[in-house]
Amino acid sequence: MQAIMKKTIIFLFLFQGILLNAQDAKKSNSDHIFSTNSWEQILQQAQKENKLIFIDLYFEGCHPCAEMEADVYPNPKVATVLKKDFISFKSDVFKEQIGMKLSMKYAVTGFPTLLILTPKMELLDIASGFRSVDEFSDLLADSKKYANQKKYKNFSTSFELDYPDFYRASYMENKRDLSFEEIDTYLKQQKSLSDEIPFAIITGLRLGGVYQEYIFDNAQQLANDYGRMTIRNSLITIVINRAKILGKENDLAVFNKVLKESQTHFYR
Repeated sequence: MQAIMKKTIIFLFLFQGILLNAQDAKKSNSDHIFSTNSWEQILQQAQKENKLIFIDLYFEGCHPCAEMEADVYPNPKVATVLKKDFISFKSDVFKEQIGMKLSMKYAVTGFPTLLILTPKMELLDIASGFRSVDEFSDLLADSKKYANQKKYKNFSTSFELDYPDFYRASYMENKRDLSFEEIDTYLKQQKSLSDEIPFAIITGLRLGGVYQEYIFDNAQQLANDYGRMTIRNSLITIVINRAKILGKENDLAVFNKVLKESQTHFYR
């Protein structure tokens, strides 16, 4: 039990960084980088100037969000690229409708969540959590490369999808006291759990059981379709749950196999 829990802690420390002490929030020096226009104006500007759209989804009190604002965005290496090649936009996911809509569409669970879209709302990449200057610069560079290759994720380009009421309420009204029976009934009626809406429900609501197993068994394809970061966040939950079960059984060999099958998704 102790060996498995120790490996779990090391795993989370290396790949998620959740054990790092958050620094005190600093006053943002990056306000001049982000546009204050409406979302509709952002899309129009991106289309007119033929630039990609960078989106920072955050909330007040989020320490990694504040660190990005204070230390990463103002850095000349980052700021120069953002101003030249991107239209930058940020939104509070608990206070602003567009932030809620974007979070719902992309099944956001970690903060900050960083989205890079084309002017037509084709998703190029998605990341979450603090990114150093070099890591963030790589994210921007990769996204420009994907745009040139027309390499988009499988998310649709519209907000107007037929989301079930329970999923819409979980993001738009912050209602998380949901009925698993209702969710389970809905998902069992879907043709494929790999379609956009079922996938968003499973990952956005962090479902367990057979749905957790589905993500684990199809992790590589789903990462290609919807982004490695979303799958990575789901696999962290899976590893923690497996650690609890296998720890009680003291089955270190099986747990090592779980780690080995998961770890490939923790590298960019």
